[in-house]
Amino acid sequence: MLEFLLYALLTLFLLVFGLPISIGLRARRSAVDGPLAGEISLGLYQSCVGLALRSEDGGVSLHIVLLNRVIRAPSVRFSSRTPAPSSTPGSASPPERDASTPEQTEQEQTTSDATEPVRTIEAMDWLRIGLSPALSFLRRFPRAFSLQTLWIQGQFGLDDPMQTGALYGYQRALTALPFKRLRLELIPDFCRTGFSGRAHLIIGIHVGKLLLIALGFALHAGLRYVLVRYTSRPLRFF
Repeated sequence: MLEFLLYALLTLFLLVFGLPISIGLRARRSAVDGPLAGEISLGLYQSCVGLALRSEDGGVSLHIVLLNRVIRAPSVRFSSRTPAPSSTPGSASPPERDASTPEQTEQEQTTSDATEPVRTIEAMDWLRIGLSPALSFLRRFPRAFSLQTLWIQGQFGLDDPMQTGALYGYQRALTALPFKRLRLELIPDFCRTGFSGRAHLIIGIHVGKLLLIALGFALHAGLRYVLVRYTSRPLRFF
C-alpha cells in the first residue's frame, strides 16, 4: 500500500511539473473585407489532445482537438441569444422579516465586541501588504510561459505604399534572423488596404513554475498580513 501511494505521488508530481500544456490562438480572414474567424485551443503534448473554442459564421462552438487538428463533428454550439426574464405578476416573494428580539441583538453585539480583531487593517495597510508580493508575482509570472510557434501568412496593405514597402523590408530582416519559432510569409499589396490570410500562435505553459510562483505570492502576502495584523512593527511598501 505504501509503495502504491509513493508511485501515485510520483506520477502526480510528474504530471503537474512535467505536463506540457499549450494554448493556441488562430485567426483567419479569406478576403480583405471578409469576416474574421478566430479559434482558441487548449491542448496537451503539442496539441495532440485538447479542446478548441471556435468563433465562425457568427456563432461559437466547442470542438475536440486530435493530433493538432480540430474535429468538426461532434461539436457543441453556444447560442448568443439570452432568454427574456419572465415577468409574471405576483412572482416576486415578499422580503422576509427579521424575527430577532432586542435581547438577541444585544447578545450579538456583545459577542462581536468580544471577538474584535487585535488591529484594524486600513486601506493603506492593505496596500503595504499586497504591493510588494504583487510586483514580485508580476516579475516572475512570464517565466511560466514560452513561445512555441508564431506563424503569419497572407497579404497586407497600408494606406501609404511607402509604409507597406518599409514593413515588408522589416519582415525580410526578421526572417533572416535564426528564429526557428517565427515564420512570416507576408506579401505586400500596394493596391488595397487591409489584411487577408492566417495567423497561428502557440504559447506553452509550465504548470509547475506557475504553481510555485503562486505559492510564493501566497506565502509572501500571508507573512506580511500576519506582521500587520498581530504586531506593531511598521511595514514598508517594498
